[in-house]
Amino acid sequence: MNLQRFRYYTTWHHEVNKEQYDEPADPWKLLRVAPADVEYYTSKHQLIWGLGRVRAGEWESEDNLLRETTTYRGLKQRFEEGYDWEETALYRRAKKQFEEGGTVRGYESIEEYRNVRCEYLDELYQNIKQDGYRPNEKAGHDNPHEDAYAHHLEPLVVIGSSGDIYWIEGYHRFTIASILNIGEIPVCVLCRHEKWQRIRDRIYNTPTSELPSELETYLGHPDAQDVLS
Repeated sequence: MNLQRFRYYTTWHHEVNKEQYDEPADPWKLLRVAPADVEYYTSKHQLIWGLGRVRAGEWESEDNLLRETTTYRGLKQRFEEGYDWEETALYRRAKKQFEEGGTVRGYESIEEYRNVRCEYLDELYQNIKQDGYRPNEKAGHDNPHEDAYAHHLEPLVVIGSSGDIYWIEGYHRFTIASILNIGEIPVCVLCRHEKWQRIRDRIYNTPTSELPSELETYLGHPDAQDVLS
């Protein structure tokens, strides 16, 4: 999967959305999301089909807690609790995968993972701590293992039927931003639930002063700011 095809699918979905909905979002428009407000992640969406899809169905879940992932626990151990990499849950998971004959993110050995990947994460943390959060695309990815097309985008989220935000890609940046208490970071929206898109349309078609109480709830939602009138 390459970025050119990803962009093609993004454009295609946006054209379809414009035929079906009153106010589909610009798929490339970034939202500013507070990591502290996001509790869950999902893996039920394929990344290859581009940004801005609208999808119905029962794909939401509150079983997957972001702060219970191995990535979150491992980076918290490293950067907040001062663990050596070899002692972290993240490193131990990678080591087990190598011992079982697999690879991790394109690395061929635990030594390469330790010397390259872990060093990259140390640098990412220090850069964000010292210089603040920079857009992903401007951060630079000299390491070929860290140059997947998703690294040229901001972290990816999906938005559920009631506006709940689920993380889907960019767990390391989410975790580091959380550890450093960064207020908001930019994200791309991979997919919106059809029910949430209908809520966006209702907000768009109703003057703000006339919004019913069930829609007033969303006045502060990061994905409603472009449809308030």
